[in-house]
Amino acid sequence: MKSRSSTLAFPIASITIVLCWLLFLLSFHNPASQSLFAVGNVIVGVGILLIVLAMVTLRRKGNPQAGGDFTATTVVVTGGVYSIVRHPLYLGWLLMYPAAVLVSQQWLIVVLAVMGMASMDQITRNADRELVERFGVDYETYIRQVPRLNIVSGIVRKLRR
Repeated sequence: MKSRSSTLAFPIASITIVLCWLLFLLSFHNPASQSLFAVGNVIVGVGILLIVLAMVTLRRKGNPQAGGDFTATTVVVTGGVYSIVRHPLYLGWLLMYPAAVLVSQQWLIVVLAVMGMASMDQITRNADRELVERFGVDYETYIRQVPRLNIVSGIVRKLRR
């Protein structure tokens, strides 16, 4: 049975990301720091790249169930971007929060981003539990080899192999 926090995490994450970017788009924007604005845009690009790479990798290597979506994999995917972080799709989504903070430079977006990032953390923890139940020892081994969201650690580990 799913906990209340796991059932609320997706709606909270979804609502907060939409509100962050909607508030940014609807506000008359004149960032105090152009440097922060530029860094935020780079982070958006990294986040989108992670999302696209995750989707492509799952479709190609995940052996998705016929008629199911690309996340309905039948094997543990450990190649491509999944050899660097266990949840690149969620990491891409998570990166959209600090990106929104940096491009908007508005306090309300900071508050929403903190809520959204906490929800994304809960989502990834729940996903790990569900994937251990689904794939057993194979996924437990994968957990020991690849960090959940730390892309820097994942790149360092991959380079050392």
